[in-house]
Amino acid sequence: MVYGLMVHSVDSSQTLHFSIFYTPEGNDANKKTRQQTIMRRILEEHLFQTHSGDQQGLAKSKASSGFDDADWLFRFGSDSGSAQQGTDYTEGILRLQASQLFEYPKLVVWKQVDKVVYTLVCEPLDNPLLASNFLTLFIHELNDHFRKGGSIITEVAARPDEVLVILTFLLPGGQLLFSNIHLYRHFKAQIAQVLAQKA
Repeated sequence: MVYGLMVHSVDSSQTLHFSIFYTPEGNDANKKTRQQTIMRRILEEHLFQTHSGDQQGLAKSKASSGFDDADWLFRFGSDSGSAQQGTDYTEGILRLQASQLFEYPKLVVWKQVDKVVYTLVCEPLDNPLLASNFLTLFIHELNDHFRKGGSIITEVAARPDEVLVILTFLLPGGQLLFSNIHLYRHFKAQIAQVLAQKA
């Protein structure tokens, strides 16, 4: 079971736009400190990736890898030109050791697209490939759903109920699903139907 999900800005470790935690520990009195600690670690990793000399080669290999890359659905199915070029896209996996904030170690899988970081905090035995696949589908669905509005950040912050509907299908009860493109299309149709009833 996933520990939590956060959507935050890459520019600051203080700007959180959406979060949900699936455990009692994640929702205790240390929630804000825990969120800021995770965001700070991701910001450090993102800055390291963008300022290292290998980032240019990494971006070129990601853009040219095609279907070999795990995120082909997002890059080839997205309308975002910068994501397709791989210029504003970083990702990573972090391990957080047990501490005062976390009773047990955590695995943090994150992806940054267009200055927005999507973070999935998992238990150590969760499959990081399933977590990465979920984030790809989640980012794609958010971009697809909110593309008619303003920026993703303002839409996610203004309409968290719609984000929760998307999560209900893609991450039911905090459980990672083994999903392929056919299951995703089925979920996408169900999400559209539920959101149409809401409107």
